[in-house]
Amino acid sequence: MNAAARFTHQGELSRSWAIVVLWSRTQFSTLVLLLAIITSALSIVYVTNATRSMSAGIQQSLLERDHLHVQWSQLLLEKSTWITQARVQHIAEKQLGMVVPRGKSVVIVE
Repeated sequence: MNAAARFTHQGELSRSWAIVVLWSRTQFSTLVLLLAIITSALSIVYVTNATRSMSAGIQQSLLERDHLHVQWSQLLLEKSTWITQARVQHIAEKQLGMVVPRGKSVVIVE
């Protein structure tokens, strides 16, 4: 009977050990899955925030580009106004005292 009791007791011990091992494996896998879900959720929040800040930066850059394009167009218009032939001739005559040479005073050098 002692051997039979021991065999029965060992069987119960091995069954309880198997339950403990399976339960701890289940807990471990549950813990790993829970950590994976939390990490995934935090990653989604981080990527969403980074995407929004980059989109805001792109919009700001596009606005600045448009502003600079308008300013460049205005500067080109101003430049073309400052270099017109009539304005240059007027400044040459009034401020520098230059005159257009007459036909007889022009000498062609070959």
